[in-house]
Amino acid sequence: MKAKRSVLEVLFPAVRAEIFRLLFASARTEFYVRELRLKTHLALHTVQDELRKLSALGLVTSRSNGFHRFYRADRSHALFRHLHAIVELSEKSPRTRQAALVRPPSRRPSMRKRRRKASHLPPDLPINWGTLQRRS
Repeated sequence: MKAKRSVLEVLFPAVRAEIFRLLFASARTEFYVRELRLKTHLALHTVQDELRKLSALGLVTSRSNGFHRFYRADRSHALFRHLHAIVELSEKSPRTRQAALVRPPSRRPSMRKRRRKASHLPPDLPINWGTLQRRS
């Protein structure tokens, strides 16, 4: 795990943060899927899945040249300007320590009482199935 994380990595899931960083940092650039996979070091299916979600939202557009499908940020989307600003500010902002993002362990003993495991039968009573007894 990384020792320090960028603002983008804290705000968004790691996969989305990487895709945003590449597509929204320089909005004029377009990438094909395997190129995004190589640059992000993520699995191909993971990149395809994230691009499908972003395409469904209209945040990215795609085109095909017959061999590759190219993706780029959609500059006409209402959120483009804001996402572009977040990506730019994330690159300029200081990184946050990972330890600061994790809840510290509790110092007080737990106030919750531990429940005993309920036994189904009391240990000192024999099982009485009633099948071995004779009826008189």
